Amino acid sequence: MRRIEIDDDVYAELERNVKGFEQPNDVLRRMLLEKGHSTAGSPAVPSPAAPSIPGALTALIEKGFVKPGDALSHVQVRKGRRFAATVEADGWIRTELGRYKEPSPALGKLVGTSIDGWAYWIHDPTGKSLRQLRAESGATGRGGR
Repeated sequence: MRRIEIDDDVYAELERNVKGFEQPNDVLRRMLLEKGHSTAGSPAVPSPAAPSIPGALTALIEKGFVKPGDALSHVQVRKGRRFAATVEADGWIRTELGRYKEPSPALGKLVGTSIDGWAYWIHDPTGKSLRQLRAESGATGRGGR
């Protein structure tokens, strides 16, 4: 196996693109080889499938209440801060800090305190909280209180 040196910012970008249990090397393999790119005429080698744990928004996606790529937002009016996230196809939430299976940790990391993401993430296309969407969908669970 050959080794390469990469800059810290490149490594950080690889970590931001990790899906499931992937390692940075798996991200490189996915980004470079699965798209059919190859070097020196060698065929592209498929990467092993990364196990995917469904995120908390999977039921909302399956029922059509949320779509992959939809924006989520939270505004702290008094502090003048706005936070953004994106719904991913596997039901996970992506923020500038990473990927999260559940809404509360995703929002909590951004605001710096424990917060109910189901109540305070707003689904931009509908203007409703994730909790409202979950209740309308008939889903049950911690977010459907």
